[in-house]
Amino acid sequence: MGFEHKLSIRKILQSETSYMTKQQRNRVWLARFAMLIGFGFLVYIGYCWGLWGRHSLLLQYLFQCSCPAASTEARYPDEVEVIVPACQYVSSILTPSGRIMYVQEISGNSNSTYLLNLQSQEKIPFFIPEGSPRFLTDDLLFLWVDCGKGYECGYFILDRNTGKQYPIRNFVFLQPDAYTYNLVSVEILADYLREAENVFLIDDDIIVAIVSDFRTSPERNFFVVQGAFAGYDSDRVKRFLRNNNINYIYVPDRFPDEALSPDGRFIARSDGIYVATTNQKIVEEYSSSKYYQSSRGYFQVRGWTYDNTGVIYSTFQPPCLFKKISLGVDETGCFKMVSQPLLKLKVPDKYLLPTQSP
Repeated sequence: MGFEHKLSIRKILQSETSYMTKQQRNRVWLARFAMLIGFGFLVYIGYCWGLWGRHSLLLQYLFQCSCPAASTEARYPDEVEVIVPACQYVSSILTPSGRIMYVQEISGNSNSTYLLNLQSQEKIPFFIPEGSPRFLTDDLLFLWVDCGKGYECGYFILDRNTGKQYPIRNFVFLQPDAYTYNLVSVEILADYLREAENVFLIDDDIIVAIVSDFRTSPERNFFVVQGAFAGYDSDRVKRFLRNNNINYIYVPDRFPDEALSPDGRFIARSDGIYVATTNQKIVEEYSSSKYYQSSRGYFQVRGWTYDNTGVIYSTFQPPCLFKKISLGVDETGCFKMVSQPLLKLKVPDKYLLPTQSP
């Protein structure tokens, strides 16, 4: 065998060895890539079905909007019922009775608004003009509409059954002579309130008086703000109503610090549900993250459902995944907030049985 032939065989062997090494290297990289894809898919499936990562804001940010709809409840504890999923929820207003809720959510590329009946789960399309709406009853809203939004602006009583708005005036315009140095005469105001069919007190801040024929005589309706009363005590409006024996219906804040159940047995706070008589906590709060906490805690109380079975919660402000820090500035902003759901924290069944004491 000649030298040239041996050299040719050696080159062929080297070429085959190089090709095999290259192929083996490619297979290793393909295997690693496949393992990476498989691991990512495993993390995705595990998160979606609640096997891990429930309290991870990063996994929520990466996966919750792409998880199957059927897996939503699996990511939350048994005592939590999801009313509106995180990636659809925008805002909500609960009626004082806890029976009706106005919901704004993202549907596709647009927002949709509706009334959710928490008793029948029926959804009724409904729209409230942009402003500061507050439910007085299941059917009536006190509404302030900002000018320049494309709607008739001012203060109104909105009848949700008909969709009609009835203007309502500040008492200072109804009875300007009742004011001295911007302070109202409590004697004159009390007389007018006694003529109203219904008097509502919104979070110790605003009195709303509605007459029996408010639809035909809306000019007789009026409201009074807390600033019209002398003093600085936060409960001075409530004391005025009580001192003058004026019956009123209390409308709580949209994010109250705590809420008493309709039957008076339980108290809901941001950190959970308590028995009213003993102050024993029976349901722990739900937290979107074990490491995130705002100035108001995690999820905030919105109000009780009509049947005492649970409390509606939502975040006052979504938790921040990535914070922006500006040099020389103490305040920090948020680069990316993580959407959170509208949920119901349920009272355990054993505490709802009337014949069984907890």
